[in-house]
Amino acid sequence: MTTNQVPESSGQRTSPGLSFRIAGIPISMPWSGVLGIAVVAYLWSDAFRIDPSNETQTWVLAVVFALLFYVSILIHELAHAFVARLAGFPVHDITLWVLGGYTAYERKSPSALREGLIAAAGPAITIVLGLSCRFIAELPSITDDRVYVLLRALAISNIFLGVFNALPGLPLDGGAVLRAIVWGVTGNENRATIVAGWAGRIIAVGVLVLPIYLSWNSPGGFDFGSIVFSALIAAYLFQGASSSLMRAKLSSRLPSLSAADFTKSIIRVEAATPLSEALRLQTEAGAKAIVVVDGYGRPSGVVQDHAVAAVPIERRPWVPASSVALSVADEATIPETLRGEPFIQVLADSSAAEHVVVDNAGEVIGVLSTADVERALAKG
Repeated sequence: MTTNQVPESSGQRTSPGLSFRIAGIPISMPWSGVLGIAVVAYLWSDAFRIDPSNETQTWVLAVVFALLFYVSILIHELAHAFVARLAGFPVHDITLWVLGGYTAYERKSPSALREGLIAAAGPAITIVLGLSCRFIAELPSITDDRVYVLLRALAISNIFLGVFNALPGLPLDGGAVLRAIVWGVTGNENRATIVAGWAGRIIAVGVLVLPIYLSWNSPGGFDFGSIVFSALIAAYLFQGASSSLMRAKLSSRLPSLSAADFTKSIIRVEAATPLSEALRLQTEAGAKAIVVVDGYGRPSGVVQDHAVAAVPIERRPWVPASSVALSVADEATIPETLRGEPFIQVLADSSAAEHVVVDNAGEVIGVLSTADVERALAKG
């Protein structure tokens, strides 16, 4: 199984495992992905028992198949990546994991049509690969049983993978296509995500229930291994669909979020001001934060509550406020009028934990903590 996770933006990620590049695109396979090769080989080993007395041949063929299967997954993800590039979306990286993978690209000027085409490219190329393997396997020139069995296994696995991945529910690629269609018809991306997310939950329940139903009605009784495997896939699909629904919920809230909502009132003190005096002035003014200013009155840092708590009360008269302040860079200044997605994007692009908030005249009116915004988003 393979799914395509597409964040709004993503920097290149690094993780332990294998890594290389194709056409300038970073490809990574964590060690869990390497484990997936072993899992695929084990699950398909019975298909390669051409000679029951030759166990070595069986496992060699199974491992070769598993490696080729992962090449198929990589081709699937490259199809997403190349179509994303054609659509004008920068591709950050591709990650292969246990039985799947995802392509991370940056959504510049989001478009239902372009994103639908990007999503459809993966299942389409996977089905074409499967049909090609099926066609080659039937050629008269294929006389070696081992090659024939390998091609047949690749045909079956890719066709099944492509069809399954095309099912219309997130986080599957078919769900992304459904989302693009609903988005194009309604003009509402969030509504489309909700529709595709609920469809994904329904598919997840079906993936769990269908094997149980088939085993219940099978003369051979329950196939416990298949049921456990299906349950794991169903759990992953349900979690992915639920994450999509959560993102849609958060996106619907973005327009109502603004820098002003999270701005804490401040007092300004000079760097050499004793901490005890700064705290007294803060209490007197009823301010929520203390900003340290330089000799020109410009903000240079924000006093940190946890650092203040670490200073014994008897030492505070001799400790300057600047020593417990976190430096604030010039780029960590944001206007109080900033709101919606631009507001969240500014925070996402900044490494600062604290931001100085200014009014229309450029005067500092307060500070804003990235952690406060993250907590608000986490609550949904």
